[in-house]
Amino acid sequence: MSVLVTGAGGRLGGRLAVLLGSRFRTVAGVHRAASPPGVPTHRLDLTDPGSLEAALEATGARAVVHCAALADADACERDPEAAHRVNVEACVALARACAERGTRLVAVSTDQVFSGERPFWSEADEAKPLSTYGRSKREGEQAILGFCGRAAVVRVALLSGRVHGPHPSCTEAIAWALREGRPLRLFTDQHRTPVDPESVAHAVAALLQRQSVGLFHLGGPERLSRHELGQRVAALLGLDPRPIQAVRQADLSFDAPRAADASLDSSHARVALGWEPRPLDEAIRSGRLQPD
Repeated sequence: MSVLVTGAGGRLGGRLAVLLGSRFRTVAGVHRAASPPGVPTHRLDLTDPGSLEAALEATGARAVVHCAALADADACERDPEAAHRVNVEACVALARACAERGTRLVAVSTDQVFSGERPFWSEADEAKPLSTYGRSKREGEQAILGFCGRAAVVRVALLSGRVHGPHPSCTEAIAWALREGRPLRLFTDQHRTPVDPESVAHAVAALLQRQSVGLFHLGGPERLSRHELGQRVAALLGLDPRPIQAVRQADLSFDAPRAADASLDSSHARVALGWEPRPLDEAIRSGRLQPD
């Protein structure tokens, strides 16, 4: 199967393009960022329908893994029009194009579609995003599932482990800062279920092979706070934890509100796909200890 991965210049998309390349004929769809090494590349601007059609035609893709997004929550809050253009309108165009061609579509969404009052959100729970980013991603989900009958949406939790490009995963960011002795302010009152790209790739491959459709949560095996995650990284990698400062969300100011608890219940993916995420410690150890 030929698979086009959009947003392959990004942290998750680039890593998925590499990992899925061991199972499928993968093409990295990138806009401006550098593509992952060793993966065939096609330049793609998802805000341009002509560029999208040309990419599908040129690559002969039978499936698309849609990772491209404006994923900076604060940037989305400052520029909601850009968030809508990239996270909603591009999804509409992509879903329609895939539906017309009979192309399989797996789109990546986020745990930030939930309001965060309690732990372990399932696919059956109502999404009530707090931020422009979360709202735009929720609208993108609805477009994907509404316009393309052969589509699946995966809500991916906070990224851990090794990712692609200059920007680190959450665990790499902690490791890089601690190695340099830089102070880290980590929340004690924000909880997530970190997951690594290898685990996401296994789920996406299962979705492509089984032709499964609908909504799936991909969270890691443990729920913990950002502060607990920082302490875990330090202990596993033998780094000095003293630069880590415990703070609460109210202590810092952001443009976009953050959910206090966006932990995901991923039991549906476990049952339907036979999926099991990697242990968190294994994911942490697989991350880069310094920027490439």
